Amino acid sequence: MADLRRAALLLVGHGSSRNSVSSLPTHRLAEEVRRRGLFAEVRECFWKEAPHIRDVMAEVTAPEVYVVPNFVGEGYFTREVIPRELALAGAGDGRVHYTPPVGAHPRMAGIIRRRVAAVVEKAGVDAARACLLLVGHGSRRPGGSADTALALAATLRRDTRFAEVRVAFLEQEPEVADWRRLTSAPMVVVMPLLVAEGLHGALDLPPLFGLAPDALAGAGDAPAVGPSLVDGRRVWYCRSLGSDPEIVDIILDQVRHTAACGVLDASP
Repeated sequence: MADLRRAALLLVGHGSSRNSVSSLPTHRLAEEVRRRGLFAEVRECFWKEAPHIRDVMAEVTAPEVYVVPNFVGEGYFTREVIPRELALAGAGDGRVHYTPPVGAHPRMAGIIRRRVAAVVEKAGVDAARACLLLVGHGSRRPGGSADTALALAATLRRDTRFAEVRVAFLEQEPEVADWRRLTSAPMVVVMPLLVAEGLHGALDLPPLFGLAPDALAGAGDAPAVGPSLVDGRRVWYCRSLGSDPEIVDIILDQVRHTAACGVLDASP
């Protein structure tokens, strides 16, 4: 196992040029890892806002660097954009370890299971009469980013008591705007597979489920908002996943696994 005290951790988020809230989970996760004192350096960087991947990579002085994408699944950004940015930053010198994204970790299904169980218990939902609707980002690009969401759904169908577990997407079929066609269940628990409550999680999605765009802003630490009544069905909308404290342990697991396997190739 590599000595992580001599290494740097780069936590890479998507970020947004239009919504400052999008980067908050990544900043908070990086701060918690820094607090634990496990690495020589811990830096967060983003694709869509500063500090950018190339700029931060150029400043890192540690002899080894572990790059963890803070994304909920594999897709265009984790397979192409981030490796390309690392290569352009001169990361092809054999010192960069590129891990799978946070959302690809096996523990992610357990986090979702725990979070929706809290919603079901608090709201008194009969899961045997309800649908768990996972909402992924998806992509219209070839190769997309649907695989993680579909794999999570398959696991949760085996491991939860929900009558149905369905998947919808923001940018590919089946589209989340058509969620009513995906289930006839009288109760629906919606879990966005998103790191942050940015433009998509806080503004775009809630109105599709009968909620005001700012519904999450006044929800405090509640695991979900609702129920809203949509076409005679009761709907609960869960918070995004990036705020879960277990994500820090997943980040560290990805680093330790990659260190043990000796994966060093960060080229596209």
